[in-house]
Amino acid sequence: MNTDLQNFLRPLAQVIGATLFAVCTVAFVSMPYALGHFPGEPALLAQASGARHMT
Repeated sequence: MNTDLQNFLRPLAQVIGATLFAVCTVAFVSMPYALGHFPGEPALLAQASGARHMT
């Protein structure tokens, strides 16, 4: 590969990789917090059994 192309693509790939890492980390850490439990775990009965209205 051309060295000029390598010098252009290497920092670009590093920035994209760092951005994807940050986005995935925030998504997988904040999802259990927002849901109140980890995905795949059953919700607590106290939370699931309460009747709630949106009005």
